[in-house]
Amino acid sequence: MEVAVATFNVYKHEDFEQRLRAVLALLGQVRADIVCLQEVPPGRALTEVIAARAGYQHAAECAFVRPDDGWTEALGVLSRFRVVDQEPVELRPGVPNCFRVRLDVQDAPLDVYNVHLHPRDSKLRQREASVILGRLEREPEAPAIVCGDFNAVPEGRTMAVFWPYLRSAFEMANGRHPESTFPTPLRPLAGRQPGFSERREGPPVDEESQAKAAIDYILVRPSQFTAVAARLIGDRPVEGVWPSDHMGVLARLSPTA
Repeated sequence: MEVAVATFNVYKHEDFEQRLRAVLALLGQVRADIVCLQEVPPGRALTEVIAARAGYQHAAECAFVRPDDGWTEALGVLSRFRVVDQEPVELRPGVPNCFRVRLDVQDAPLDVYNVHLHPRDSKLRQREASVILGRLEREPEAPAIVCGDFNAVPEGRTMAVFWPYLRSAFEMANGRHPESTFPTPLRPLAGRQPGFSERREGPPVDEESQAKAAIDYILVRPSQFTAVAARLIGDRPVEGVWPSDHMGVLARLSPTA
């Protein structure tokens, strides 16, 4: 059967509560079967709240803290399918910034990996990518989808770790990667520190306020899934409010015959 999968970084910021209505409205428009959320404010079981208000029957959440800068967030998975197993995956010791959820999809297992790779350290991101691939290889026959905010552009060194094994659903469906998934007008780059492009492994630019990057993905094994269609979500305001500083990705996936 086809499944509709979405990934969306909801931007853990002090104005999250003001944007939550727009996030919920967007999820209602998208109507995906499975949604992976990054940057859910942690410690309040907000994934369950969002799931209930958006009409999802099942939800799971995993929180982590980055020891280098103290950043903390929850990775949330919303699903119309029953959750039968969940596993925080430590991409470095003590930091489960990857969350595997096994779903029961019409009596067949489907593993969904929700990830948020490091935003600044390319070498660390590459190691994190290798850990994810190692976890996938422990069960090479298990159908799996890897979603999230990878903080790296398609031509960068981090994604080069994935490309021999996984393919972007957006690229598979459209023949190209999106021009950008970050930022939206909610968070202009004019006030950001220099070096944004280089940190995301793109060519450096002179004017950082013009920098943008495609860093959000839904990845699949081509031997397991074909992307029937894929598009960006959150690429426009909802009732005048931008849901996040990221755009998300929505893909309809069909098992490879």
